[in-house]
Amino acid sequence: MSNKFHSTVSRREFMKVMAMVTGGVGAMAAVNPAFHDVDELISAGAVMQKRPWWVKEREAHNPTTEVDWDVMKRVNPTNTGQQTEMWAYYHGQARADAASAKGAEYAKAKIAAQAPGYTYRGQALKTAVTTSWSAYVSKSWAGASTSGTWTKGGGAVYKGVATPADRGEPKWNGTPEENSHMLNAYQKYVGAAISGYGEFTELDREKLLCTNVKHNAAKKFIIDNTVDTAYETSTALAVPGKNQMYHLVHWEHMSHEMSRAAPAMGGRFNGSDFVATALKPSVYNFLRYMGYQMIGDGGDSNYPFIEAAVANLTGVAESSRNNVYSLTPELGPIGRIHSYITDIPVAPTHPIDAGMFKFCADCGKCARACPAECISFAKEPTWEIPDINGKPNIMHNKGTKEFWSDGAACRMVRTELDGCNVCWGNCTFTTNKGAMVHELIRGTISNLKFGPLNNFFFRMGEVFEYGAGTHEGGSPKAEEWWDRSFPVFGMDSTVTSFDGGYRK
Repeated sequence: MSNKFHSTVSRREFMKVMAMVTGGVGAMAAVNPAFHDVDELISAGAVMQKRPWWVKEREAHNPTTEVDWDVMKRVNPTNTGQQTEMWAYYHGQARADAASAKGAEYAKAKIAAQAPGYTYRGQALKTAVTTSWSAYVSKSWAGASTSGTWTKGGGAVYKGVATPADRGEPKWNGTPEENSHMLNAYQKYVGAAISGYGEFTELDREKLLCTNVKHNAAKKFIIDNTVDTAYETSTALAVPGKNQMYHLVHWEHMSHEMSRAAPAMGGRFNGSDFVATALKPSVYNFLRYMGYQMIGDGGDSNYPFIEAAVANLTGVAESSRNNVYSLTPELGPIGRIHSYITDIPVAPTHPIDAGMFKFCADCGKCARACPAECISFAKEPTWEIPDINGKPNIMHNKGTKEFWSDGAACRMVRTELDGCNVCWGNCTFTTNKGAMVHELIRGTISNLKFGPLNNFFFRMGEVFEYGAGTHEGGSPKAEEWWDRSFPVFGMDSTVTSFDGGYRK
């Protein structure tokens, strides 16, 4: 991996290049704003989590991805690119049927050739690292879920920690601001890199709540206005509507370095599932101890909202050209979103503008890297969802102005190639934060939103060899990975810290 950028480009030289590219159009002002110290650059006050100085807050329900709330309806998440039915519908039954066998043959050929990332040790890593380890306890819709293996062995069903009622004490009674501040601290301690909050309003009920479970169209999400506690039946996941409810959103860190080992080992960067195994029941127990609910299991099937949507609306992230992931100012696309509903009053966090969605319009690197060619090459986002092979794209929900992808092609080609994830590792925002220049670039992107400059930044990342491999060229960084010294779990957990001396 190249280190040319860090060794040869100084801050002064970087600013000279900036001036040449922009013609001096406010570049210096963008990167050198009139602040006296770092504390003035970051969000003021102790209530909300601190974000980089260049992240701007927008109004509630007004993210950088334009939304037409009159057009939007509750989404049915059943039709996604993960469904083989969608592969067959858009790309033919024969290709859909052959995808798994083709992927196995592809992997076999790569292993035989000992291609980068497909070596003996690479196969060991891919096989041994699990993203769904069966924990003793995990999160269910309305409470905790005990591992069936544990109960079969004689273990008791887990209920969670004692509630205030169990202890004979009053429930916690903090202000919304105090609660958000408290949850920020606790959730980061147990694994949430970034947290977002919002009121579960009538608009959310009518527009954002999914109609049904992702892989079970017969099981519906309902609002029960007669109860104040969530429950589950064979046909429904019920949100209590008697009292005010709130959004609770997590962004969990992943390994940037492993993401750049794509395609061969790219799927293994999702180490956040290790984090989620502990994070979900820990937050559930914390809220339960305080006397409140955490509704939702945080899984891939029973999510009550399209998680990128609530991440955008609570200011955790912005949308991207690639519909598979969102973008955070601190961590780029490398992370996992989980969203829940709670009844603890929280102070809402609002949508943000860090210039990232605008940058996507000028970049397109993920689209160029995608072997399935399923990511839009459009110059600008659009309200109109384009057809796929002459058929309406029913995998998306109308009402947002964005770049539209072919999720069926994404998932099918990923299967045919025995894994992919090259879009994550090749995203221009998949960079580390150790070098000051990356913070300068992000601040400039956020303030200027200047097309030619964005294009320059994208090309600069190409020159200095950021990014992952390709299916044609293999995964050279998958082999380099073994010889490098990275943080525990491959994650720089100091990225979102501003206190304790970690970034001083």
